[in-house]
Amino acid sequence: AASAGGAEGPRVVAFSPAGPDQAHVARPAMWPELRVLTELGVRLVEPAPGPGANWSTLGRTETFALRPDVILTDIRAHAAPLDELRGEEHRAVPVVPWNPEPLYGPRDHARFLGLVADALEAARAR
Repeated sequence: AASAGGAEGPRVVAFSPAGPDQAHVARPAMWPELRVLTELGVRLVEPAPGPGANWSTLGRTETFALRPDVILTDIRAHAAPLDELRGEEHRAVPVVPWNPEPLYGPRDHARFLGLVADALEAARAR
C-alpha cells in the first residue's frame, strides 16, 4: 500500500492533539512505529527543524499546513480529542489511532500496519 504512490504517495502526519489550537507533531525518526512505516515506504511528513527532539509544537494552522492525506493521532489519555483540533474542513482525512509507546507484540504491530494500509488506500481513493 505504501509503495503504490511512490514518492508522491499520501502525506502522513503523526501528532498528539493538545487542544483546539495546537498539536505536538511527531518527528518520525524518533518513534519506533513511525520509523518502521518510513522503512516500508510510507511518506511521513517531518515538521520543520526547531526545538523539541521528539515533537514540534505547532498551531492548528501550521499543523494542517503540512497537508496531511492521512492523520496518525495519539490516543493516549493525555492527548486531546482530535475533533477539537481538526474542524470541519479536515473531516474527510482518514485517521489512524496511534499510540507513540512501543507496541507489545506481533499482533498489535500487524493490526497497526493494517490500519495504516487501509488509510493509505482510502486517501488514494479520495
